[in-house]
Amino acid sequence: MAEHNDVKKINETAGYQRTIAEHKRTIAEQERTIAEQERTIAEQERTIAEHKERIDIEKKKVIEISEVVEQTSMLLSRVMELRDPYTKGHSEHVGEIAVNFVTLNPLLNFPKEKIPMIYRAALLHDIGKIGISEQVLNKPTKLTEAELVMIKYHTNLGYNLIKSFLFDKLVGDAILYHHENFDGSGYPEGLKGNEIPLIARIFRIADYYDALTSSRPYRPALEPEVALRIMKGDSRCFDPNLFSFFVESIEHITKKASVPSEVPNARN
Repeated sequence: MAEHNDVKKINETAGYQRTIAEHKRTIAEQERTIAEQERTIAEQERTIAEHKERIDIEKKKVIEISEVVEQTSMLLSRVMELRDPYTKGHSEHVGEIAVNFVTLNPLLNFPKEKIPMIYRAALLHDIGKIGISEQVLNKPTKLTEAELVMIKYHTNLGYNLIKSFLFDKLVGDAILYHHENFDGSGYPEGLKGNEIPLIARIFRIADYYDALTSSRPYRPALEPEVALRIMKGDSRCFDPNLFSFFVESIEHITKKASVPSEVPNARN
């Protein structure tokens, strides 16, 4: 009997030892798994740090490029003004009007991050006139048909000039389509209604208004009230909803200029 008990105890001890050994193996496996997970986490943290560093570098590059583009836009605008002194300040005024327009009209739902692009587009919207003769740009008398064709081509010239640069589509649309009329009678493509990009429809109003209220070789600047009267008579050019908002909000969108005289139309 005693011998049987001894055997039983030995078996129980052996069982305990096997259980302990299995637990130790399980613990060792868990420790190896934890170690592997820690190595994986460390690798992921290194990867995240590397990605963050690359993102920071790319952000810095974007900022630097943006600053260069802004300076280039301003320089090109100044070059244009030197060739056509009557448009001095015109690009900035168009930009201010357009920026105020989208800022004051929440129904447009215009993305805030795009607003700086509006001003950049304004600086460049007439850049195609660089390719047009100064004699034509500054001609004080009526343009011939051939000269009108040259003037109208400035939208294509401007777009072709900047399309290879890192500009937002908004800028290209503003340059190419800011002379499209809502009724389809504009240029360069004769787009109609909502076929015309929103930014170009806004620029059509801003550009037309500032052209009327600025001095040109063929006429002095007009009073805002006179300019509005002319624009209402030529309302086929404008998106009716946008133009209605412009008329209602003009005191907030634009600065009034103290200028005399009235003439029948604008060469904008």
